[in-house]
Amino acid sequence: MDKIKAYDDRTMRKSTKFAAVIFGAGLIVFSFYSTVKYSAIIGVVLLLAVVFQKETYVSKEGVVLAYDFILRKHKIVWSFEEITDIHIEYVADSNYVVLHFLRDVMSRRLVFQKRELEQVLELARSVKPDIHIENVK
Repeated sequence: MDKIKAYDDRTMRKSTKFAAVIFGAGLIVFSFYSTVKYSAIIGVVLLLAVVFQKETYVSKEGVVLAYDFILRKHKIVWSFEEITDIHIEYVADSNYVVLHFLRDVMSRRLVFQKRELEQVLELARSVKPDIHIENVK
């Protein structure tokens, strides 16, 4: 498998996106008729927040956070050579499992569907056979 996408429960609902677009556009229009020009900046930030996209996944590269800022794409990669440990945390919802990827003193917490757990661990072991994998409570 090329990449295994992490579950993200923080996606913005359509109603929230619609309200942010209306409010952002309203702030920009308000700034034309007002002496308060900061409202235009806030309006632009709101509009950009709606179109901003983030994707988190695990691939041969390691743990990847891919950001899409319309005009610019940016990736933050934690390679498996840098990752020392993977801690597996079983949560109350039996459909999901939380994996903590540790690099130095930092940790990245990703949620995966339980059926994808073995695929992620096999991918990590194939790139770095001596990676430490442990269950935590």
